[in-house]
Amino acid sequence: MITLEDFDTYPDFPVEGILFYDIAPILASPERFREACIQLMPPRDARVDIVAGVDARGFIFAPVVAQTLDVGMAMVRKAGKMPGVDLLESSTEIEYGSRDLAVSAGSIEGRHVLVIDDVLATGGTARAVAQMLERGGAASVRFSFLIEIGDLPGREALDGYAVSSVVVV
Repeated sequence: MITLEDFDTYPDFPVEGILFYDIAPILASPERFREACIQLMPPRDARVDIVAGVDARGFIFAPVVAQTLDVGMAMVRKAGKMPGVDLLESSTEIEYGSRDLAVSAGSIEGRHVLVIDDVLATGGTARAVAQMLERGGAASVRFSFLIEIGDLPGREALDGYAVSSVVVV
């Protein structure tokens, strides 16, 4: 079971006032990495046609979950890093700046999407991803996070979506 003790923490990173939860110790341990991927899985009765990993740390876990579910993976990338012409884009403010994202529309149209990311904080990025996927015709969107900062409004920002988190601090 992944717990708060599995993360290293760094106060005031990347800016003052942010407590950064580092996933490096989880990645360094095959047992912890395997357990994290298991805990990121959706409930057995959840319909998932594709897993979307959010750039960059969601990319680490999403392919393992997708392979386990025997579905494909879509990449939600930083804007300007995704090739192609059939792109959906979104922009949002996050705790310490802004974030521009893109996804290939053809990868999610009509599909039930499980979005995986490392941290749910204010919910700005996740909400922007959900809205972008819905604009692209996703049949449904649900979320799975490695860590959720419970004192911040992330879960409220995702009201109406299925949300699960491995660790809530």
